[in-house]
Amino acid sequence: MDKYYHERVTLKHQIPAMIAVLDQDEIEKQFPYGAFIPMHWHRSLEISLLENAEVVLQIGEKEYFIDNDFTCVNSGTLHSLHAQSIRENPHCFIVLISYDFMKQYYSNIDNISFDLSLKDNHDDLRVLYRRLENLYLHQDEYSYLDMTACIFDIFALLLREYKIDKQYIKTKSSKNHEQMKEILTYLHEHYQEPLSLNDMAASFYMSKEHFSRQFHLYVGKTFRDYLASYRLYKAYEDIINTDMTVQDIARIHGFCNVKSFIKLFHETYHQTPLQYRKKMSRN
Repeated sequence: MDKYYHERVTLKHQIPAMIAVLDQDEIEKQFPYGAFIPMHWHRSLEISLLENAEVVLQIGEKEYFIDNDFTCVNSGTLHSLHAQSIRENPHCFIVLISYDFMKQYYSNIDNISFDLSLKDNHDDLRVLYRRLENLYLHQDEYSYLDMTACIFDIFALLLREYKIDKQYIKTKSSKNHEQMKEILTYLHEHYQEPLSLNDMAASFYMSKEHFSRQFHLYVGKTFRDYLASYRLYKAYEDIINTDMTVQDIARIHGFCNVKSFIKLFHETYHQTPLQYRKKMSRN
């Protein structure tokens, strides 16, 4: 999950996509109830199938409740995820289709987006995802050819059934969107330092009021709430993967004191950091 906020998709074995399958253990560890994956973006098109679990996909100020369905995030789109619930036998199949692949075979890709809400029923897409997952899980030396063919089928289906011209989409200024990426990149790289709203606004030549409005517009949270959530997101990895003290983890990840860290952790995961660490170690 490290540096997930701006993912660079690495293609392997000549497959024009990054593919991941998450089972129950991986979902409960990396994305438990209440967990938050902060704002990030990637050039690839991300379409994931989520089953027996619920998440909120946030794009700007809009929230999309996903339950036993697909998530769709277009190239370059700022988005975050918030886990809601996990039921028995949760499953997630993630596919990020390479931007360069899409551009090669559909040169107008920069002028369109994909919108899965154009159809109520996604059975056609689900069938292709089942096929791709089966190929991915049962590979031989030639499976990359079958998987690439299946990705072509998925891309063709998206173009035929879910394509929408960007000129018809109500979007914010491209300049503001790129500036917000710069702001988030800076925040993610300096989150361990004391960061104030006044200093951040000044660094990007904005008034405090304008910075606050723009940040909430694109991120869906206040600057203060997002910074705290990101610090918790980074600290979570050290809680479950190290034996560092809670005090050291709080200090390293920018919390002003250990009490504020424990309070936020408990509000999010419904246990103290030490209780949660013990539970995860037993599992």
